[in-house]
Amino acid sequence: MAGCGTSPSTSEPPAPTSEAVQVSTAHNAADVMYLQMMIAHHGQGLELVGLAGTRAQQGEIRTLAAAVQATQDDEVTMMRSWLDTWSKPAAVDHDPAAHAEHGGLPATGPEQIAALRDAAVTDFDRSFINLFVAHQHNAVEMSQWAEERGENPEIRDFARRVRESRADQIAQMLAYLNS
Repeated sequence: MAGCGTSPSTSEPPAPTSEAVQVSTAHNAADVMYLQMMIAHHGQGLELVGLAGTRAQQGEIRTLAAAVQATQDDEVTMMRSWLDTWSKPAAVDHDPAAHAEHGGLPATGPEQIAALRDAAVTDFDRSFINLFVAHQHNAVEMSQWAEERGENPEIRDFARRVRESRADQIAQMLAYLNS
């Protein structure tokens, strides 16, 4: 996220390289669930930033959206490869009981995405920021859970980087709202 907006300290996890995509075989159910949930979560985020990329009025919001899109596209590829390594599906289990231990499956609902899609031009930027702050807060919470419960060191490190970068994005977006 360096170069996005006015916050030079905001950072994203580095784009995966062939070395970064490697993951050890040791893992537990929390590692798998985290990756599956984050793939679904990224899908929603990509929908949101896709809208911002074409509808946002402020250049820094369009820049933020482009940076998030590039990062999350790479992260989805990496997470899918990790799940493939373990022969686990990428699809998340939508049964609420499967997510009871950690408070449910965080999601930006289709109604919220539709409302953003239909927002008036004059309301879009503020609506996007408000919705995306909440969306990224869910990523912070899921990542903190994975750091605490995961077994795989690469997944725990990835979760830490996601938690930190999304917290930085939240701070950046809140600064946009206050300017």
